[in-house]
Amino acid sequence: MYGFLKKKWLWLLFAVVFALGGVSLWYLGQDSDEAQVRRTLRQLCRISSKYENEKAAVGVMKINGTDKVFAPECRIDFRHEMFGGIYTPAEITSTMARVRSMFRSCVVDMRDVAITVEPPDRASAVFTGTLDGRLNDGKTVNEVRDLYCTLEKREDRWLITSISVRDVLEK
Repeated sequence: MYGFLKKKWLWLLFAVVFALGGVSLWYLGQDSDEAQVRRTLRQLCRISSKYENEKAAVGVMKINGTDKVFAPECRIDFRHEMFGGIYTPAEITSTMARVRSMFRSCVVDMRDVAITVEPPDRASAVFTGTLDGRLNDGKTVNEVRDLYCTLEKREDRWLITSISVRDVLEK
């Protein structure tokens, strides 16, 4: 009798440990909200960058992903009249296509990213954005800006609802 109870407890202990292990693996496999926000910002950098000899079709495919980065309405404030206001992803796509056509190549990147998540569905990010590019006429462009983004979680995706830019170094 004692041996039977001992086996029963061992199987119960094994089942509990196995269940806890499964829950732990599921939890570790989930991206944190901060990681998802960071992924959205990296995707914005990829969409905005244009590489030397990039085919037009590749560029179109990249910028058509703006609806995966921007909310249905996004406030943009670049401190310049022509880049201020509330835009839809389609309008942002159109603007990005025009700007990208001016460059032979450009790389958009970010550094010093600080993300604050306000559960359940709001976040903000402050970071330094860089743009290093070569215009079609051969001139180079090197810009550095501090950016502030707000994001909202919609349908399990973090989307940018506003982005404001202020100059780091003014000439």
